Amino acid sequence: MKFSYYMPTEIVFGCGGFEQAAGRIAQLGTRALIVTGKRAMQALGYTDKLQHNLQAAGVKTAVFAGVSAEPHAAEVNRCVAEYAFYRPDVVVALGGGSVIDAAKGVLLGLSTGEGIEPYLVGKKNVDQVAITIPLVAIPTTAGTGAELNKAAILTDDTAGIKTSFRHQNFFPKVAIVDPLLTLSLSPKVTLETGFDVFAHAVETSISKATNSMVKMNSIEAIGQVRDYLPLAIQDGGNIAARTAMHYASMLMGASLANSSTCMPHRLQYPIGIKTGSSHGAGLISLFRPWLENTYEYSSEQFDCLFSALAGKNCRGKVQVLQEFDRFTEAIGANYTLKTFGLSRENVPELADKVSGNLANDPAGLVPGIVDAMYFGAV
Repeated sequence: MKFSYYMPTEIVFGCGGFEQAAGRIAQLGTRALIVTGKRAMQALGYTDKLQHNLQAAGVKTAVFAGVSAEPHAAEVNRCVAEYAFYRPDVVVALGGGSVIDAAKGVLLGLSTGEGIEPYLVGKKNVDQVAITIPLVAIPTTAGTGAELNKAAILTDDTAGIKTSFRHQNFFPKVAIVDPLLTLSLSPKVTLETGFDVFAHAVETSISKATNSMVKMNSIEAIGQVRDYLPLAIQDGGNIAARTAMHYASMLMGASLANSSTCMPHRLQYPIGIKTGSSHGAGLISLFRPWLENTYEYSSEQFDCLFSALAGKNCRGKVQVLQEFDRFTEAIGANYTLKTFGLSRENVPELADKVSGNLANDPAGLVPGIVDAMYFGAV
């Protein structure tokens, strides 16, 4: 057995970790730019509290509260234009995966002094940019794992695509993973972000880029999702359930850094752009068709993963699909493309907008599989 596994981020995990954030940030810089969403962190008082704690620690602060639920390159550019003069020496992402992705884009924009779109769509090489500003990530949802990987997923409105870019220094220096910050999430957001954790566990384990450690962590994450996601949806104040889901999400962030997602993630991006639906919701609509069309290419690993979900032996395509249906029914994950107002007439347009690398999917680029998955999701 041979593999490499890389994780440069320091993790501060556990309830109350948010109280340590200012001290950790103060070790990295004296001028912090806090990047956050448009409403939630301000309404809950977390932005003000972080600013107060940072100022008490001798750190100057500025806040950009302009990131959408699905982040746009234009928002990143606006942040850079507004705060380049401030010359932050540390960037703090306070929010869900969208905010953390946007903050990674801000690192790039501050380093180049130009718009990020040419790097996002591959016209310029992001790897050649010297990024020296450290990032601190404080995730407030349990889903994306963005606090432990080097990828940023953003929408370029001009090109009309949602895609990603990566840089080794997009890895946060520190991740403050405090489950208490997720207590206010609605059942809908808890469901959709929680399904993203499940999707990461399955896809990173099935991916051709996987390794033994990723597979081991996927089994652990699926067990946590199985036992605790229904509880977190039913009772958002259940701290044990929130802690388990934040832990599973964090594990899958590390897996994303050392493996890759598969076709459901690539096919979701056009759905999200066209309908404004969340990432997790789009994944839910696509996942069963992916299982149906991909099982035969990695049957042994699918059996292993769904045995973990079932808590008993699960063998063969029929049993795998039955267990998936049982799981999604239990958590209320019943979205299809019809949920977003889409039909078969939209399939060619959606398929044409798929971007990113599909080579790591176990089915690869089998002719017609993209159309088959979209048709199955209608």
